[in-house]
Amino acid sequence: MKEKLFLTITIFILSSAMFSGIYFPAKNSYSYVNSIETLGEERKLIELVFSTNRKELKNKIETYVFESSLRNQVLGVVSIISWSLQDKISIDTQFFNTEVFFGRDGNLFPKTKSCNVYILNSEVGYNSEYIDKFIFMIVPLKQEVESSKLEIIQNHYLCKAFHESFVSFQKNNPNLKIIDLYDAFSSDTNYFEFGDTHWNSFGFNSALVELLKITYPEENFKILPDGEYKENNKVFERLGLIKLNIDSPKYIILPKINKKIRLLIFHDSFFDNSYSPHAYLEDYFLIDYKRWNKNLNLNNEEFKNYDFIVFQSSVDIFFESRILYIKD
Repeated sequence: MKEKLFLTITIFILSSAMFSGIYFPAKNSYSYVNSIETLGEERKLIELVFSTNRKELKNKIETYVFESSLRNQVLGVVSIISWSLQDKISIDTQFFNTEVFFGRDGNLFPKTKSCNVYILNSEVGYNSEYIDKFIFMIVPLKQEVESSKLEIIQNHYLCKAFHESFVSFQKNNPNLKIIDLYDAFSSDTNYFEFGDTHWNSFGFNSALVELLKITYPEENFKILPDGEYKENNKVFERLGLIKLNIDSPKYIILPKINKKIRLLIFHDSFFDNSYSPHAYLEDYFLIDYKRWNKNLNLNNEEFKNYDFIVFQSSVDIFFESRILYIKD
């Protein structure tokens, strides 16, 4: 009897969420779980019910549930409760297992998927005539820089192997231009946004100064205060949590450049426009942007059109996979 009652309630809840998604789709969907990607099926739900294509039917139902306004409302209430507890309890107060965790006072940090040391006993083989143009900008994880904001039990997500891998990579490739952000991000200043896993204005400009030192060695660059800005908090919002309204110090680098060199940047989300404003970067460089991809050709003739090629990556992903894209 209990099993039937439970099954009936489950069917009712899922059906309500599904029909809510069909008739009352939400404007934006929370992603406590991975977003649902359609398989390209354009047939209506009733057609798929009477078809033999069960894979497409399952995908269609999951899509409706994911886009349900009812689902959004429930998760919205859950997120409010979760956030209200974060400054009262010394643990991660999220109800769901996401790719982030709450540190002290609600600071947001990325979870680490693996923690393996990348040890290379010899120089990486880069079979490229453009190797003198290569610059590597490997970005530490937030918890590596701001570890004082972690609770003791959250040191589980503080992977020391990432820094060890970076040191190994740097040591075994003395002829490569490698920006050491572990050293640049060494003070007590906040380098990352409170409700996000990416750098804030100071962190961005600190990384940019290191790049400018290599590309314009004759200049003497300084980071200066330049008012305030509203932090992005995009990761918080994407996970269906609270939209925070936080003012953070904004910075600018002087001097600006009149005769600019040309860069090509292979990047991840750190160099998206939200975190590294492209209009601001135009004060210093002429830049083209490309996402990382497995078919990266280090002898691409396109490279001859640039003064430098920048490979920017979060440290965990770089040593987990991306280094394999550029290694012989």
